[in-house]
Amino acid sequence: MRIYLIASNRGIRLVRANHRAQALSYVASQELTVRVATQDDLVKYLAEGSAVETAAPPNQEKLDL
Repeated sequence: MRIYLIASNRGIRLVRANHRAQALSYVASQELTVRVATQDDLVKYLAEGSAVETAAPPNQEKLDL
């Protein structure tokens, strides 16, 4: 185990975990929720000016399958 430092707009957290992803997941699960957007969510938040973001790394190319 290592102690990871996780920084956000809310401050610094020190988290003991087996790996980086575990530490990040631990903090995220306490501060965020994730679910599939409904059509009503899309209508509401797009109308309010939210943009749809793509989580894929910018340098990652799509493979033609």
